[in-house]
Amino acid sequence: MITIQATQGVEHYMIALRRGEYVIESLREWLREHEIDAGLITSGIGSLERCRLHTITDLESPPGERYIELDDRPLELASMQGSVAGGEPHLHIVVDDVENGTTYVGHLEPGSRCFARLELGLIAFTGVRTARRVDPATGLIDIVATED
Repeated sequence: MITIQATQGVEHYMIALRRGEYVIESLREWLREHEIDAGLITSGIGSLERCRLHTITDLESPPGERYIELDDRPLELASMQGSVAGGEPHLHIVVDDVENGTTYVGHLEPGSRCFARLELGLIAFTGVRTARRVDPATGLIDIVATED
């Protein structure tokens, strides 16, 4: 188990993306502008008009992945949570393809675009530096505290 403690406190934000904004790209830019390196995305709701996501496909280590692209259609974002490490957001979502009645669950990828609004909650860890590193034993990515 790996733990990272916010010993210098936290800051809370509510962020609203507007129509046409790219979710991960906009969030990356906002995190960089606000010098936020580590934190938690506690919630997210809204709508998308384009969604890129991937899911795992097996129990190998690391697991296989399947990429899904949903374009130019109404997509209801029912839930979004995740983490921020090294200033990079890592988001898991539940999204409903309204036209096809199909629900998808997976990791949000760049290229996903907001339709009407997308609202999310962020807890930023003050004074904490982190990175994502590959564990050589498993091939999986861990979040670790760093000094830089």
